[in-house]
Order: sequence, then C-alpha cells, then structure tokens
Amino acid sequence: MRIIKSEWHQVEKRYAIDIDEDILNKIYPDATVEEIEDIMHQLENGDLNAATIVEDAQSGDVDFDWDWLDEDDWWTDRKGGYDVTYEVDNG
Repeated sequence: MRIIKSEWHQVEKRYAIDIDEDILNKIYPDATVEEIEDIMHQLENGDLNAATIVEDAQSGDVDFDWDWLDEDDWWTDRKGGYDVTYEVDNG
C-alpha cells in the first residue's frame, strides 16, 4: 500500500511512499501488532485519512523518503505557496 502526496501548483506534482508495518512501527513505536494491523486495515478501507499518517510521522520526527513520480522542473515549485494533499492508493 502506498500514500500519494500531491502538491497543487498550477499543475500537480506527485510523490509516493510505500506504507508497510515497519514504517507504521516507526510512527507508532508503542503500538501492538494488532493495532498496527488495524491501522493498515483502516488505511486500506479509507477509514483512516492518509494525511493523519503523514502528520503523525512528522510529529514523531519520522522522515519519509518520498519517491518522486514526476520528472518536470517547474518555476512554481521553486517559488512556494502551494497546497499539499494526501491519498491512499491500494493499487
């Protein structure tokens, strides 16, 4: 399973991270195996927002190594001022 990060410039810039139990254990170090499995299940079913996982990782100082899905170099990317959204891709 992966989470897709989209930056909304004048065009969309996409990144991906594959989410597995190892990453969730880093984000939630005190969680039990059952709790981690429940989080995975909630993500797969859309019951847990992908942004929640990303925000929890950021507040726990867990850095994601996002895969860049685009190859373009845009001026709007370098100037800032864009929105970011997250979604779960079960494909």
